[in-house]
Order: sequence, then structure tokens, then C-alpha cells
Amino acid sequence: MTLSVRPFPRERAHTYAFLEDARRTCHVHLMTDIDATRIKAARAASGGKTSFVSYVVKVAADAVAACPEARESLRDGLRPCLATIPDVNVKVLFDKTIGAQRCVVSGTVTSAPSRSLEDIQQAIDEYKRAEVTKAGPFAALWTLQRLPLPLLRFAYRSVLRDPTRRAALQGAFSVTSVGQEPVRAIFPMIAGTLGFGVGRIADAPMARDGEVVVAPMFTLSLAFDHRVLDGALASELLGNVKRGLETWGEA
Repeated sequence: MTLSVRPFPRERAHTYAFLEDARRTCHVHLMTDIDATRIKAARAASGGKTSFVSYVVKVAADAVAACPEARESLRDGLRPCLATIPDVNVKVLFDKTIGAQRCVVSGTVTSAPSRSLEDIQQAIDEYKRAEVTKAGPFAALWTLQRLPLPLLRFAYRSVLRDPTRRAALQGAFSVTSVGQEPVRAIFPMIAGTLGFGVGRIADAPMARDGEVVVAPMFTLSLAFDHRVLDGALASELLGNVKRGLETWGEA
């Protein structure tokens, strides 16, 4: 049997650079189960036009906006410092095929707390429909992919060294989903402070008002950089997101 060797695909070079950066963080994972009854009903009322990811983006953005510590970004070095980001942009991950190569790319939902759920869904849909070309929302990524890998890694580190630029380009947090497959949970790697992972929604038994009922459930995970946040505060943040999703639509 002959070993097959090929160059690292340039379409995934940005992921290589991202993971190199992510390995420098000290991320810890938390997880909780979400009763999706209310957001599933709201989605049905919208005719299925709103994705579950959009609800997570909106509720998590509101929770992060209300917590200044969760909006801090670390600039490491001999004299580390924390920069508090005034706005909450959200990085959302998408599965794309570029040429013959399948890879993950990201789009940014800007100023998510001030946007309606419908506006957030529209932004996500634009990224879903777009191809990775030299024009359109993925133009910067297309340009990066033309660079040799060592130069791309240097450009990535240079651009994202400043916490404000990092938050503007990569968001105050990220959201990645594996809900299209029968996978219960994903525990994301992060290069920033926070990242949420969304698992598949499936009917499961749960306790409600002292009785066992069947409800649509999914696992929501949170990765956080322990250099920026401690577990108690990160747990409170995840708990607030859980409550926001489970009480969606309540006055």
C-alpha cells in the first residue's frame, strides 16, 4: 500500500491559523440542557424561517451585553491587560465547500443586542447563501486563502493582536452548531473569551412540575477563557442564557 500525501489545503489554512491561536487560551467547558419548548413553538409560528441558532445568538448576546466581565478581551504578554469591548458582535460558524474542499468559515453578526431576531436571522441567511469568493461577505477570507500558510499565520496574528480589532472581527463570542446531525453536543475551541456550542434538538424525558414529560431538548455548551473569567461567573452567564431560551416570549 502506497502512502498518499498532499499539501495542506489552502481552503483550511485559516482554520489551521485559528487553532494555533486557540491553543494559547486556557479554555474550560461548561454544559447545560435546554428545554426548547418555547423557542420551538416560536419557530413554528414564524413558519420555520428562524433557526434555533438565531435564538441562541440573540439571547446570549443580551446576556453578554449585561455582563461587562464577559465582554473583556485579553491582551497577553509581559504586562497582560483586559479590554472591555463596548459592543457585542457575534461570530457564527458555517459549513462550506470551497472547490472540492469542505471547511468551516465564520460570519459576524454585528451589534447583536440592538438587533431584532429577524435581523439576526437575515444576517445569518446572507452568510449561508454566500459563496467564498473575492466579492461578498467572505471576501477577506478569500484573500487570506491566497497567501502561503506561513504568511497567513503571520497576518492572522498581526490583525488580531489588538483586543478591539479581535472583538470587531471575531465577535465577543462565537456560536457553532452541530444540530444538523444526530450529535448531542459540541465543545468548541476558542481564540477569544467565550464560545457557545449547540447540539441537536431531540425529544427526551425531563422533570417538569414534579412529573416526567417528553420535551424537545438540546445541550448548550460554553467554552470560556479561565484567564479572563472564573467558573462561577461563567456558570451564571450560561444559566442566564438557559433561562432566556426557556422563557422566550414571556412578558
